[in-house]
Amino acid sequence: MSSPTLQRIKITMKRLNVTQVKPNPSGRDRLGNYVPFSQLAGEWVDFKNIGDESFSLNSIELQHVAYTPPYPNGVWEKVMGFSGNLGVGRIVRVHSGGEIPLESLSPEDFIGADYHLFTGNSYVWNNNRSDTPRLVLKQNGQTFEIDKASYSAYPPEGKILKRIGELLI
Repeated sequence: MSSPTLQRIKITMKRLNVTQVKPNPSGRDRLGNYVPFSQLAGEWVDFKNIGDESFSLNSIELQHVAYTPPYPNGVWEKVMGFSGNLGVGRIVRVHSGGEIPLESLSPEDFIGADYHLFTGNSYVWNNNRSDTPRLVLKQNGQTFEIDKASYSAYPPEGKILKRIGELLI
């Protein structure tokens, strides 16, 4: 009697995760009306491909909760959109502000990421209220949530918040 042939089935997993955030960089946010570019770039969020194959970033958006007079309880707001592919284990760091030379970043704002992108906007991440970095896929007029993690109001100045479960602490 012959034994049955075992077939190996490869189950692939595609997954992006928000892994850490630095929402409140050390130092003064403004010098008069001027916001130093290096100060803006010190505010960032990381996401990582934790799957076992390349992840297409086409139509992927990073969002956060924006509190405005029409939306005092918050509303999802686009921070940045992406395209291209992110390799397995690769990390994208999204900095606030305009693009600056990477050598201008402090070591803690540079080390630990494979790619550095800049929003082109002022500060993004809330400090006086909680916030939630969220990755979504926008497709055919619909929004599909990929991942999110939240932190509490008044994060410590200069601290990198790491993900534990669904929280950034």
